[in-house]
Amino acid sequence: MTLLYALLISGVILAVGVSVVVPAASVVAGALTLGCAVVGLLLVGRTQRLISILLIAVGVASLGVGVGLGASVDVVDLFAVNQDLVGMLTAVSFLRLITPTGSLARPRLRGRWALLRTAVATHALGSVINIGAIGIVGDHLRGTSRLRFADAVLLSRSFTTAAYWSPFWAATAAATTLVPGANTLVVVLVGLGLAVVVTCVSLLDVMRLWGSELADYSGYALSWAIVRIPLALVALVVTAHGVFPRVPVPRIVLLAGLGVTLAGLLLQDWRTALRRGARHARHDLPTLRGEVTLFASAGILAVGLRVLFPLIAVDLPFDGFTVLVAWLAIMVMVLFALVGVHPVVSVAVVAAIVLPLDPDPTLFVLAACIGWGTGTAVGPLSGLTMFLGSRYGIDTLALTRRNLVYLAIVLAAAWPALLWCAALA
Repeated sequence: MTLLYALLISGVILAVGVSVVVPAASVVAGALTLGCAVVGLLLVGRTQRLISILLIAVGVASLGVGVGLGASVDVVDLFAVNQDLVGMLTAVSFLRLITPTGSLARPRLRGRWALLRTAVATHALGSVINIGAIGIVGDHLRGTSRLRFADAVLLSRSFTTAAYWSPFWAATAAATTLVPGANTLVVVLVGLGLAVVVTCVSLLDVMRLWGSELADYSGYALSWAIVRIPLALVALVVTAHGVFPRVPVPRIVLLAGLGVTLAGLLLQDWRTALRRGARHARHDLPTLRGEVTLFASAGILAVGLRVLFPLIAVDLPFDGFTVLVAWLAIMVMVLFALVGVHPVVSVAVVAAIVLPLDPDPTLFVLAACIGWGTGTAVGPLSGLTMFLGSRYGIDTLALTRRNLVYLAIVLAAAWPALLWCAALA
């Protein structure tokens, strides 16, 4: 069954990549994504299975009600089930093959500068390899003992701010799939600026957690090998999007990730490059079944909501998707996260609600990315929080309570960031 799943995911990656030049291939990718959802239900755990079934059921029911009320449905729209998101997410996982996993520099700094260096390293790694960065840095910080609570707070905040700007996160892909046309350069510039501000202010709170022990803190060493891949990828994606503005960003990210991975593998050892890539596809892609099944199920939900919501008379007290509405959208996503709703679901719901306002794509994508990252940090049932709890024994409720400070910082800083985005978009 895992072999079938690996073939389905590989097919999605291939079809999404081909759709850049053959748009009809996107329908094939959608059909394969539906196959991933069905087969994934047999492979995931009980809780994930129930959540995915619920999402699929609500999506199908919404579609049925919408059709019953007279909605016209294009067959192609039925296959718009987050295939670009799934393809990008799984393709980017190949970058793990060339991303350094060790601390390649000797830690020379201590104290607050070591704390800042650890935050930057976590952020840089997390911007590309996602939650794998938490395991890499967390294991190093833990050493032979338990991970300190202050380090867990640092990791959660430094990691999740990458969602604000990184085109390699599912946040960007999900938002641009729902509301296409965003200016990637603006999202990267504003999102990265917000991430820097939020991280620096958050470090003051983390320093208080360390207290008198801060002076001896050595943290995780930062090296050029760690940051060069994220920098190269971001430059490649932004440039490609400028040259080919009509190509969806998730597809550009997919091709960029695969291209950089292939180049890196060939430079490391051209004789084993294809074998290592094939091994990853066969054995590592199926380990993403939880995320893939959830995102595919959320895609089915989004299809149903897109059909149903335009038929429901909901008079929003706003004339358009203003900065205030974008800020409120962040709040809604965070509230969803606090009650355990995954961001991929909340962003689909928020998109369906605000689509009648004809939102500016860039402003919407930035708001969705901020809401996604912040919700991941403060959500007591988010994948990140559960990972820190299960792997390192961190008190998840205590972490959520402490990150409410982070939430306040983000909400305060998000307003000027959204204003800046609206001015540039």
